[in-house]
Amino acid sequence: MPFPHRLVSFLLVTATALGPVAHAGTPTIDPRAEVDAIREIAQDAPRAALDRVQAARRDLGPNAPYNARQMLLRTEVVLREDLGQQDSAYTLERESLQLAQARGDTAGVALAMLGQVRELLDAHRLDDAQALLDRIVAQAPKDTALTFKVSVERTQGDILNLRARLDEALAAYLRGLRLLQGQPGESGRRAVLYARIAQLYANADNPAKAIEHADLGLAEKKMSLRSLASLQFTRAIALVRIGRDGEGIAAFENALATAVRAGFQGMEAAARGNIADYYLQHHDYVRAEAESREALVVSEKGNDQNVIQMARANLGFSLMGQGRIAEGLPWVDGVIAHLRKDKLTGDLEAMLDEKGRMLERAGQYQQALAIVREQQSLQQQSARVARDRAIATLQEEFDAHRRSQQIVLLQRENRLKDAELNNRRTVQLATTFAAVLTVLAGAVVTVLYRRTARSNAQLKELNVQLEFGSTHDALTGLHNRRSLTNRMSVRKDDRRHPVPDAVDCFVLMDIDHFKSINDRWGHGAGDAVLVDVARRLAAAVRDTDMVVRWGGEEFMIHAPAMDPASVAGMAERILDAIGARPVDAGTCAIPVTLTAGIVALPGAGTAFDWQCAVRLADWALYQGKAQGRNQARIVTRLYAPADTVMAALDRDGEDVAALLALEGVHGPRQVVERAAPPRRGSGGGTLHAMVRA
Repeated sequence: MPFPHRLVSFLLVTATALGPVAHAGTPTIDPRAEVDAIREIAQDAPRAALDRVQAARRDLGPNAPYNARQMLLRTEVVLREDLGQQDSAYTLERESLQLAQARGDTAGVALAMLGQVRELLDAHRLDDAQALLDRIVAQAPKDTALTFKVSVERTQGDILNLRARLDEALAAYLRGLRLLQGQPGESGRRAVLYARIAQLYANADNPAKAIEHADLGLAEKKMSLRSLASLQFTRAIALVRIGRDGEGIAAFENALATAVRAGFQGMEAAARGNIADYYLQHHDYVRAEAESREALVVSEKGNDQNVIQMARANLGFSLMGQGRIAEGLPWVDGVIAHLRKDKLTGDLEAMLDEKGRMLERAGQYQQALAIVREQQSLQQQSARVARDRAIATLQEEFDAHRRSQQIVLLQRENRLKDAELNNRRTVQLATTFAAVLTVLAGAVVTVLYRRTARSNAQLKELNVQLEFGSTHDALTGLHNRRSLTNRMSVRKDDRRHPVPDAVDCFVLMDIDHFKSINDRWGHGAGDAVLVDVARRLAAAVRDTDMVVRWGGEEFMIHAPAMDPASVAGMAERILDAIGARPVDAGTCAIPVTLTAGIVALPGAGTAFDWQCAVRLADWALYQGKAQGRNQARIVTRLYAPADTVMAALDRDGEDVAALLALEGVHGPRQVVERAAPPRRGSGGGTLHAMVRA
């Protein structure tokens, strides 16, 4: 496979952008001819090409001309990046930077400093990476080479992609592609950008677009083996997602061949695991065994337990599928023990189900029955947790209804007692002539008064409970919509507040992919998520703020008298409180994020009332969802009168964005889950890892 033409570009960079030629001496080798030779070697053997460039740099020596040294140094940077040796590449970038600074080559300095931006990205220091990239672009010469301009767009796209601002990331990658269109010898760098775009669409759950751009990248004539493997692997994932299994397995095999050829062990293990799983589903146990053994050998060279457990399970089931029960059981039981230890109940159920099917197929009915009983026990435990949550909710509803009935009965009893007291008083007045009767009547009245006092106390207590139930959510204990409406009805502009220009802040939030949580873990787990999210929200805000369950998985926060400068900090605190750690639902740990829309409303008495603020917050929430979720969108300023903005919202909100300023705050980064094999049907192995390149 041809080597990326980035090496050719670096020839141009060293001739035009890396500064004037220094005639410090005559090199012992011809750098241009050497880079051409290295490029040919790298087409099929990138590691051999790396050895060749290292030897060339040693032969060149430290006293060679500046351009010759930079040419080979930048070539080695590209080779190490393609081989996945990022730490070594960053070390060489620093050496290149020092060399350019000593020479006074501003274009070379700018190009080498991009390596520092990528190093910050690897550490997920996104703000620092963006600040450094902005400074590099501002300080770079105006006549920088194409290599630098394209690298800036690619790096900017990577930053935005990690921030989940997928539309802006796509725009940056497309700008880089436009710079390269029609440029001869730039096929390799176009393939790199196509690979990033394909991965972006795959992450956005748009497999059709991922396949389209992967095919565009594969149509390029020359690219690195890493770009080729990435395009093939992303295309395979997308094909399997839309049910084109035959094409998907062929694409996985292509990615495997490329990974083996280039020595990419991580991608090789992932590809073999997916191929083995495919053969298990199609009952081709012999081929599944071969691929599982290869995947196990490769995966154990690394330290990724998810891939290792996937390979062990696939190997065990492929052996059991061939009737080699005694050989396969230790592998399967080892994975089951691992799942028990980590309390991964859902995946443990799937493993036990598949093990039971294998034993039943082999005629070992007694052992299969024991496995089925253990699986049923786990299912019953999960069902019991869900049932207990449902019963608790029903009990709360019953208690609220019973309290309402008690209030009605007590009110009737009090009316009867009041009538009886009136009658007693009449009798007492009519029989004043009889002292004994008067005393007796007084005693009766005293007793009745005491009973009435007790009844009134009970009535007062039940009224308090009823009032609480009418203004609070039964499941989470948060305020409900009625409570917020009551608060807004008496909302006043308190100008005595110590914060100048204080605003009322309305935060409308929605738990991301909540339906998927219910579908995967059950409604009991979904209720646990709602309760824990409510608790975290209440802990993340001030005592004066009101947290409301708005409905379903939606929440609202009313934060009165806030300093406008602290709104973004509150948004970041809320996102971190929810997304920093998963929710413990008893049998599973559920990653949860939310998306929020925020509007800061001035004091009462303006035309822009709180209902308008909530509608605008809902629009901002929708923008956050459209931008990838796990973020808050803050309306910071209106460029038009409030009635104009609301009229635009009434027109489906198509032109609202032009009428206001919108800022974004992003939640903590969510690591792509590669753990625990998912459930499978009845057809074969259990673990199936789709690892994104």
